[in-house]
Amino acid sequence: MSMVLLIAAGLAGLGGCLALALSQHRHWQAAMRSSSLPPRWARRLGWNLIAASLGLLIMRDGASFAMLFWPLLIGAGALVTAGLLSWKPTLLSPLSKWCTGRR
Repeated sequence: MSMVLLIAAGLAGLGGCLALALSQHRHWQAAMRSSSLPPRWARRLGWNLIAASLGLLIMRDGASFAMLFWPLLIGAGALVTAGLLSWKPTLLSPLSKWCTGRR
């Protein structure tokens, strides 16, 4: 159960960083290859996912260790997000299409 919470916290942190990046117009244009605006709720979703990752870590390890481990987890998610956006932003197009409801 402990490993499941850790993986869920990592995925929530990564998803939060990706949603925050896609909420910016420049990154949305690079991922979607269009001039449309990003959805308004993408930023709120990103912050909620990042907060959820903290909550999952608190459930797993308690508040003291979670406060130490959480910034490292978010930093890793931000590093992966920056790498994806600089290397191949079109890999995020399925995520951005899911965000808008287009298939």
